[in-house]
Amino acid sequence: MERGRKNAPVRYRKVLPGDGVERSIVGILFAVSAVGVYVMTGATVTAVLVGVLLALVALGVVTQL
Repeated sequence: MERGRKNAPVRYRKVLPGDGVERSIVGILFAVSAVGVYVMTGATVTAVLVGVLLALVALGVVTQL
């Protein structure tokens, strides 16, 4: 158990898997990447696939925090 973390301010808490922060980070990254790829290429399927790939990577990164 980490000493001194129990009464620490909220901004120093770890991001937990059930927090809404995780979902919002992954959702925003998916949306931005999918829209960006769609605008650059005009291909819907490619945009969705790149968005899903980036969302999976972001989910893995957030769970490691």
